[in-house]
Amino acid sequence: MLEKNKYVPRVNQIDAIYLNKDITRMIRDNLLENLQAISPVLFLKIQPELDLLIQSAIWLGSVGKRCSTFGQQLLVLSYDAEKLTVSRLALHFALTVLPGYIKSWEERRLTQRVEWFSQAITWVEHSALVLNVLNYFRFLKTGRKPALLDFLLGLDYISLRNNQRRDIGYKYLTRELLWGGFMEILGLLLPIINFRKINRLLKSVVYGDSTQSRRRESVSKELVAVQLTTNSTCTYCGERPTLPHHMGCGHIYCYYCLSANLLTDANFGCTKCGATCPEQGVLSV
Repeated sequence: MLEKNKYVPRVNQIDAIYLNKDITRMIRDNLLENLQAISPVLFLKIQPELDLLIQSAIWLGSVGKRCSTFGQQLLVLSYDAEKLTVSRLALHFALTVLPGYIKSWEERRLTQRVEWFSQAITWVEHSALVLNVLNYFRFLKTGRKPALLDFLLGLDYISLRNNQRRDIGYKYLTRELLWGGFMEILGLLLPIINFRKINRLLKSVVYGDSTQSRRRESVSKELVAVQLTTNSTCTYCGERPTLPHHMGCGHIYCYYCLSANLLTDANFGCTKCGATCPEQGVLSV
């Protein structure tokens, strides 16, 4: 049996909480979606009870059986079993599973909302939020009991690694440093690269003078009347146009597609006919 190590880094404790929330939500959502697909009418009638049953099964399979949540198990952590007595287990179950059921029951089961009961639930939720914030600052200082429930029940995290240290070679560190530096460079360069202008220049190189001649012809033409129908789509993104605008050539664009291209490339032309923006600017349909 592995010996317990009472020192657990703060970041591991926080990661365990978020992992447990994500795993619980994933299991719960998948089960509820499958049950809803089987019988939608019955699902609506007994959804609070189904949710309670699933949450209870998740708790029994993690804390009730292993003295640790699924998130803790992934990080080789656990609650201190010596402190996790039967009474604390019962309180942990009640405070973990029952609040959600009570709120759902109050929203779905009561035909007439009881004002004092609703206010009591709201007051408890707001109080819990404030206490969670205060407990989080306490946790940052002490490094113990990251969740409010852990603090109320006096439960500590322990590590089952028995002070094992991770051996990291220099090759791994060098690779990670190089990759991290490369990602930082990309993060700095990508926002300042004008991809729309590069795309236009590449097209002019590939298609030669045909695009330029079409653009010169389109400039000399008068503004074309635009007709917006139910089947009209944005020339740039292919979706139904949002705030449809045009450049006088008869081709419709979303306002955001057109304005974004013009802001990043002053010489942007219609992707179909090559027409440039008129002097009066983009026109509304």
